[in-house]
Amino acid sequence: MTFSKATLLASAGLLIAIPAMAQKSKDTLRIASNDPFPSLSQYHHPVAEAGVFYRKVYEQMIAVDERKQKLVPMLAKSWKRVNPTTLEFTLREDIKFHNGNKFDAEDVKYTLDHIRDPKVKIRFKGRYTWMKNVEILGPYKIRITGKSVNAMDLGLVAYRMPIFDAETFKPYKNKADYGRFSPVGTGSYKVVKIDKSGTKVTRFDEFKGGSKYWRSPIKNIQSVPVPDRQTQIAELLTGGVDMLRGISPDNAKAVAAKDGFEVTSLASGSFIFFGLDAIGRSGIKPLQDVRVRKAIWMALDRDKIIKYIVPGGGQAEKLMGLCFSHNTACSLNRKTVGYDLAHAKRLMKEAGYEKGFDMEYDVFTPIKEVGEAIAGELLKINIRVKINPVTIGLYRKRQGKSLQNAFSVYYPTAGHPDAGNILNVMFKGSRDHFKDKIIHDAMAEGLKEFDTNKRAAIYQRAFDRSNEMHYVMAFSSLPTVYAHNSTVQVKGSQLSAGDSHITDFFWK
Repeated sequence: MTFSKATLLASAGLLIAIPAMAQKSKDTLRIASNDPFPSLSQYHHPVAEAGVFYRKVYEQMIAVDERKQKLVPMLAKSWKRVNPTTLEFTLREDIKFHNGNKFDAEDVKYTLDHIRDPKVKIRFKGRYTWMKNVEILGPYKIRITGKSVNAMDLGLVAYRMPIFDAETFKPYKNKADYGRFSPVGTGSYKVVKIDKSGTKVTRFDEFKGGSKYWRSPIKNIQSVPVPDRQTQIAELLTGGVDMLRGISPDNAKAVAAKDGFEVTSLASGSFIFFGLDAIGRSGIKPLQDVRVRKAIWMALDRDKIIKYIVPGGGQAEKLMGLCFSHNTACSLNRKTVGYDLAHAKRLMKEAGYEKGFDMEYDVFTPIKEVGEAIAGELLKINIRVKINPVTIGLYRKRQGKSLQNAFSVYYPTAGHPDAGNILNVMFKGSRDHFKDKIIHDAMAEGLKEFDTNKRAAIYQRAFDRSNEMHYVMAFSSLPTVYAHNSTVQVKGSQLSAGDSHITDFFWK
């Protein structure tokens, strides 16, 4: 179903205030989501949209205060590095899971043993295979030993390892069912429903974590699956939902102009990337020519697309490489090439593709408009692009089957804002369309260096190489743009400098 902008605004009328206020009176915030969450688990459904919820349902042993750039306690009250490959954590003794079970070292060991088990297949397995052993040293003491030196180990514990309730987790033969049927955590919100109709969480009144970093200002928060963006807007304007995120600039302006509605844009740690199959995995020969890849980059008027198409474009940053300056160990020397259409046409002629070629382009559905704008720019150099709007699940399947000629998703660096992690996402496993030894060597070397400045200098070689060979571009940052009724207020995260979660939503 589609609506014109005028239809969307006219459809709401004066009735919108009644359902909006009714939801505030029930202390229930309804958020439109692109898809139902099949699982509320970072391990089994690591998708940013679900992460807005699950990052506050579960806790890790430690976290990072990104504004102060320091580790802070969560389920662990203290920790130390015994040697370059060994970490020890002393756990809190006063924590209970949402179901009343007491938290202890057994929960940590069982969770980490499961995710590092070679027989267990989960997405992004490489986040966990660095662990060699997990030992219980006492009821509230854990030791993690790595297979080799890993400079990101504490960051991985802080960002990638929420702890599950072992007593509930153990009986499941299919461990993914934990996140489907009993997503029990220790966070400030607990899950009361998860199914195809949506996910609902409620404030956990027995939460014992620090209020400085974890809060629960609204009692109930619910995701409402609405796969079509225009239908999401119609639902907002007619009172079916209270909030949606990722709205386009045109629609944001239209919604904000309507009485009773507001748009809030927050700078984020996410960026839209545009990659090309440089080694021909998908069978498109022209993309193996560095001149063609350079021509493609030079044909894109990024300033125009960012200003008019990227959600929150007024706050979006035109990145010069694959990391933000605030990401740990990020360093760039060689910038991406700028817009130069005449030069792009000369390169295409020089490479023998003056008449262009056909290719397919996989674009994550929420940023489809950005992909369409990129495809339109490429027509100027006679590259005819078929857009494939894809869900994240379909994107991963096509990626694994080497079917992607060109591809765009937005990547939330806030999930683990370390340059080494970004390199893993772009240049490791089935995600690596480039197979570049210079990049791989820098990734391996950087992983062994604990000094952040030295590690940044090492990673600079990898980021500069990607720019030199025109492999994959961080097209722009992607501000988090919320359209919501005027009873809602969005505030900055207490922990993250580039992410927001259900703990950041308030009633006015």
